[in-house]
Amino acid sequence: MRQRILGGVLLGVPTLAAIIGGGVWTALGTLIIGGIALIEFDHLVARRGHRAFGGLMLLWMLLFVVDRSLPQLGIGEPGTAILMVVCMAWALARFRQGTINAFTGFAMTIAGSFYIGWTGAHLISIRQLPDGLFWALTILPSVWIADSMAYIVGRLIGRQRLVPDISPGKTWEGYIGAVVITPPAVAGLTLVWHSLGASVAVSPLHGFVIGLLVGAISPVGDLGISMLKRYVNAKDSSQLIPGHGGFLDRIDAALVAILLGYYYVTLIIY
Repeated sequence: MRQRILGGVLLGVPTLAAIIGGGVWTALGTLIIGGIALIEFDHLVARRGHRAFGGLMLLWMLLFVVDRSLPQLGIGEPGTAILMVVCMAWALARFRQGTINAFTGFAMTIAGSFYIGWTGAHLISIRQLPDGLFWALTILPSVWIADSMAYIVGRLIGRQRLVPDISPGKTWEGYIGAVVITPPAVAGLTLVWHSLGASVAVSPLHGFVIGLLVGAISPVGDLGISMLKRYVNAKDSSQLIPGHGGFLDRIDAALVAILLGYYYVTLIIY
């Protein structure tokens, strides 16, 4: 537990600083964390002989960050088109060189770039919304609350394994505990933001719904990366964060939560 807390602080404090800083700081933090996670993804799939193109994945990440930060430039779609063609050309060149599974490398490059890069870059768009700071400080902590509650409840009373073939440590009791406890906890968090200047849009009701969505659905991201790690026979994506593994291990559920939070706020509230 001491290692988990230390690891959480090592990643959590810079993340919060980047979110509070806004603008270029949020973009830079997203680029660095997403870039490290992509490198970890590259190393993971390489364990099964699938060579993703790490350099191109980092270019995808940069494209998504710049496009979300400066949407007025309109570089998202043309940049995506160019990189898609370049990725296929790279796969063709590797196939001609004798790499029989070159197309799998192409698919892995696209999957990692979009699942980690495109999804993670939505955090920048969240920060740019009205009350963006408070929405970001509602959505991301909801992941940490859900993860902590699932861990604590699972350790205390967990008996029934949730998906033992993917993540043996997760239990139904922990999952249900997170779904039940996270919504009211996040609703209470919005009251704190009201005292610090958030508008009425950041309401306890919306906090409750975001907490419910994150508690119920964000484990899909966690389990998805766990499935990848089982496939490549790895316990963690790396050992960069004490007690937590790698950056990809820490942002797996957050990636789904960022999507849920962003589209809930933009489609339902604004």
